[in-house]
Amino acid sequence: MTSTTQSELLHFGHHGAFVAEGFGQAPRINTQPGSALRSVRLAVKDVFQVRGMRCGAGNPRWLAEQHVATQTAPAVQWLLQAGAQWIGKTVTDELTYSLAGINAHYGTPRNPTAEQRLPGGSSSGSVVAVAAGYADLALGTDCGGSIRLPASYCGVWGVRPSHGRVSSQGCFTLAHSFDTVGWVAAQADVLSLALEQLVHTQVSQAVPEHARLIVCDDVLRMLDKPVRESFESWLATSGTRVERMPAGTLALEEWADAFRVLQAAEIWQQHGHWVLDARPAFGADVAGRFELASAITPQQVAWATRLRSQAQQHLGALLGVDGYLLMPPVPGPAPRLDAPAEQVQDTRARSQRLLCMAGLAGLPQVVFPWTRIEGAPVGLSLLGPRFADEQVMSLARHLHLSSPFS
Repeated sequence: MTSTTQSELLHFGHHGAFVAEGFGQAPRINTQPGSALRSVRLAVKDVFQVRGMRCGAGNPRWLAEQHVATQTAPAVQWLLQAGAQWIGKTVTDELTYSLAGINAHYGTPRNPTAEQRLPGGSSSGSVVAVAAGYADLALGTDCGGSIRLPASYCGVWGVRPSHGRVSSQGCFTLAHSFDTVGWVAAQADVLSLALEQLVHTQVSQAVPEHARLIVCDDVLRMLDKPVRESFESWLATSGTRVERMPAGTLALEEWADAFRVLQAAEIWQQHGHWVLDARPAFGADVAGRFELASAITPQQVAWATRLRSQAQQHLGALLGVDGYLLMPPVPGPAPRLDAPAEQVQDTRARSQRLLCMAGLAGLPQVVFPWTRIEGAPVGLSLLGPRFADEQVMSLARHLHLSSPFS
């Protein structure tokens, strides 16, 4: 990669997507023959270990306590070995514990597709880097929606793979049984190529045989009215055949409550001692979430664990081996930067009800560009059976090509 000039640095910093450490400083990696990702520009969320750099995880106190990495996380290394060109590390919400894209210490990356709206998080910098054209591919993580939500908000492709399919070694995790490595891309082909490199697989160009597309009225109830109407219109005009499931099929409110309890309990289990010992300065929203996490009781965890098991069984039966839930991944476009706090909280709550399914059951979900509402992007997504990542990817690409909005 050629050296980065000062003007290029200012240009890359225009949307606030990158952290200073590691920008343009390419790790030393031997590229494999063939180079499937040759000329693909790669940005990496600042939660991955990269040799010669420190991992900041969006918090200055965390960064100050980290040593310079002596090894590179496998997920990063595989992509670089496949020929991807290093661009830099990207901004994340503090310790990845947010969906807004706001960082009290490093600022809020600007949504390049709707600059008066939030970018979404916590993989805010990675998604903005792709949406703004600085990178073709960007690694991030997804715990409660940190890839899927900002991908929809910024109009790019994004994937949360099946839990456990991509190595998280050398990667900061927020809640161990929910966190996955995820990534975003400007094009479907690049998204697929990254999956092939990261899990040593092949993604077919063909549509999966006997695929059943499922639309659930419980999901539609969570959507903003303009999004719901656009989705219904899209189904009618695209000729997409779906199985319609009535309201009451999915216990989204209860599942989201269980997700919040279990996620918070795991976060406090992993990071509670550090929070109490280091007393880091957090933004008010993140500080509030850690305070709530510290108060989770064993009784709440037992209740939520039972709900999680029920959700896994229910979603497994609903999808089977050939079912794919078709849905907008979030209720609507990103909230405006000046939106009232209660509106932002309502959007967050409804978003969590839609996003929690993949996390609770460890399922793959692909988000792809769809339409614009009130001038801002809204994506569609496919949620598929566990370990059917390749099929979800292929089917999402087919639906995007057949969309009247594409």
